[in-house]
Amino acid sequence: MKVGIIKDPKQGEARVGMTPENVGKLVEAGHTVLVDSQAGVGCGFTDDQYEAFGGKIVETEVAWSADLIVKVKEPMSQEYGYFKKNQIIWGFLHLAASKECTDAMCQAGVTAISGENIEIEGVLELLKPMSAIAGRRAVAMGQFYLEKQHGGSGILLPGIEGIGAGTVVILGGGNSAENAADMALGLGCRVIIIELNEGRLKELTTKYADQTVEIIKSTTENLEKYICQADVFISTILIPGAKPPKLVKEYMVKSMKPGSVIVDIAIDQGGTVETIEKATSHAEPIFIKHDVVHYAVPNMPGATPRTATLALAQGNISYLLEIANKGLEKAVRETPALRSGMSIYRGQVVQNALAEATDHDYVSLEELIHD
Repeated sequence: MKVGIIKDPKQGEARVGMTPENVGKLVEAGHTVLVDSQAGVGCGFTDDQYEAFGGKIVETEVAWSADLIVKVKEPMSQEYGYFKKNQIIWGFLHLAASKECTDAMCQAGVTAISGENIEIEGVLELLKPMSAIAGRRAVAMGQFYLEKQHGGSGILLPGIEGIGAGTVVILGGGNSAENAADMALGLGCRVIIIELNEGRLKELTTKYADQTVEIIKSTTENLEKYICQADVFISTILIPGAKPPKLVKEYMVKSMKPGSVIVDIAIDQGGTVETIEKATSHAEPIFIKHDVVHYAVPNMPGATPRTATLALAQGNISYLLEIANKGLEKAVRETPALRSGMSIYRGQVVQNALAEATDHDYVSLEELIHD
């Protein structure tokens, strides 16, 4: 199979979908790997390194001619023209937030595999390390934008001797939330986690039993009560394959302290904050509304591309080898986790939440791929 490694054109995205070592694994298995020139330069991998492992350095158009395309983020509008029938596109696609991309993929008849939806025993395995990075960076960005010169209130989030640390309020209790909480605790902050799931509430209560973390049941009343106490508010709500609801209403944002900071980690999928109408970027990461700094960068791990790429490549290579070695249909039949990542199959939406979010007809994957 021909595999194409694409240099992502998304602003601020320096990650790449495959390391040179993983290219070598595909080449050793008998596949041709076309590497977009300079695809790995942002995270420290040179074209010479890819060539040393058997990759062929090519121009973008040639890389896109491959049967299996490996990206990091969803294709941008300038890439839609490269789509071809029966092509497989792999990446963190977050298609529920992009009807335009979903439409283009369906029209072209491509197959889209969303790595962020791949689930093993209830865990989003490939998204997990990216969520960890985003959670940790969320606290760092909150600390940065609290500084007065960046529009913040002028609070030093960790505090100093005799002056207390700030308060970090986290909506959601998943992996990114836990990493954000750990980071905030390391700074000495007061931490409040607002979570809905009863089982998860018990797990978090047990984990943080001896630490200054308040675990709060998620209700509108509790969100109203605690958001106004936040110096940094981090929203981590993610519904795999679907747009999350706008849980954080504009009146709640208005109640926040002047100069406080909101970081919406799940903006890739549409976000949960009513005052964030569209994503920002690494070039222009914030805007200020109702005297509150809003940080809404959708590819947060792209700012730490070396760490993120190594984690990403560690997780995706086994699935890419399965597809390349067996062909898509056999690989999907034999690997349940791959089925969970299938969003579009040959131009038809096979993920129900995606169909609802983008106004497409839903078709069961089992109807299309069977023994």
